[in-house]
Amino acid sequence: MFRAIATDLDGTLLDADSRVNARSWQALRRAAAAGCQLIVATGRHHRDVRDILAAGSDLPISVISSNGARVHAHDDRELYAANLPPALVNKLVQPGLAGEAEIALYLDEQRLACRYHGALQAYAGKSQQVASLADYHGSNVAKIIYYAAPAQLAAIEQDILYRFEGQLALVYSQDCYLEVMAPGVSKGSALSLLLARLGIAAEHCAAFGDAQNDVEMLQLVGHPHRMANASPRLYEHVPQARTIGHHAESAVASVLEQAFA
Repeated sequence: MFRAIATDLDGTLLDADSRVNARSWQALRRAAAAGCQLIVATGRHHRDVRDILAAGSDLPISVISSNGARVHAHDDRELYAANLPPALVNKLVQPGLAGEAEIALYLDEQRLACRYHGALQAYAGKSQQVASLADYHGSNVAKIIYYAAPAQLAAIEQDILYRFEGQLALVYSQDCYLEVMAPGVSKGSALSLLLARLGIAAEHCAAFGDAQNDVEMLQLVGHPHRMANASPRLYEHVPQARTIGHHAESAVASVLEQAFA
């Protein structure tokens, strides 16, 4: 039996309608009743996560958000925050580096979005739209998202690595989303901090994911699970993970039903 479970949202716990369905809620409640700690680990903004989890407000769910740049306890207390260095933020949003990519900056209470033509809407949600970020002060930024075609993102990634080697953490949540955080930030590093606070060894934790930003989290735990719909790159980086069903078929719930029968 698992002492803790950490699950991604999109493509993992969420179903085809991007919601936690009744079966999944029931499975989470069964796990919690057995004493299992519940953790959501996602690239989404913390406030978006709380909206998604509102139907399960009776459950004590800790939240790792912005790919590990924020950690909140089940009662919504902030336990950890890692911001990008303001000087680097200012450089990362300049047109000379970002080109025509759409950009969103994740702050504590809101997002700032630039060149926001709509393609980022489903991912970033409601944002304050700004015409330019060229003079942005850069403070309190948890992460930056670039949205563009994969070839454009590859060029941006290489430029960032060349200019700021070792000063940032880069990850793809999808092929069209390149995300940048402070150095050392990942779902895995945040989960390690949270498990230590909960007094649970990583070997007793199960984790579920489908994308490249789940790699460190799956590598950390003793019971890694990858979705049938997972990115092929996840198979390369976490070959030891158990492959389960599709997110649209409530595969996470199925595993929990068996574990906490």
